[in-house]
Amino acid sequence: MTVIRVGVVEDHPLFRDGLRNLLAAEGLQVVAESSDVSGIDSIVSAAPDVVVVDLGLPDGTGLDVVRRLRKELSTTRLLVLTMSADGATASRSLAAGAHGHLVKDADPAEVVAAIRSVSAGSVVVGASVADRLHGISDTAAFTPAAEAFPSLTLRERQVLGLVADGWPNSRIATELGLSDKTVSNYVSSILSTLHAPNRAALSGLVREATGR
Repeated sequence: MTVIRVGVVEDHPLFRDGLRNLLAAEGLQVVAESSDVSGIDSIVSAAPDVVVVDLGLPDGTGLDVVRRLRKELSTTRLLVLTMSADGATASRSLAAGAHGHLVKDADPAEVVAAIRSVSAGSVVVGASVADRLHGISDTAAFTPAAEAFPSLTLRERQVLGLVADGWPNSRIATELGLSDKTVSNYVSSILSTLHAPNRAALSGLVREATGR
């Protein structure tokens, strides 16, 4: 079985050491570490399968790390592991391009399972966050990051993500509180902006950009 190679961006040494030991005990290999935003060149060089990112860093935010890694390591999967359990923070993590969001008080087995699931291509939201996430931004997990589609607005990226996941216009309209006609107009605009011939082509563009 292929060993999952993990990068860790975490500024607390005790937590970083504990996570490294936990993963080693479960057969996962930590191949690079950084304690701040400015030190993530080592993560980029190592190109891990999964990077675990804390949001509270001394010289910036983990969201900056997520955005940069999504741009420079297109096949690497990203899991936010932080203190915040509120749904808005989880939504921002996913919208920035993370493939999962857990809080640090998660059970160790949940952390390991999340890393394995994210590595396998899933989007993971911890149990303690899922209820808070619902109703705040149910579409966040489907929304491609701005860096992937800089020519689109946030609303267009929301529509694009749901189209790529196979949602029909009527369901998108209900989810986003829009009319069917407005969604149709958004889809037409997205097709034109991205020079895509149809919805299937849009799905392909999102898969290429996000790896999902």
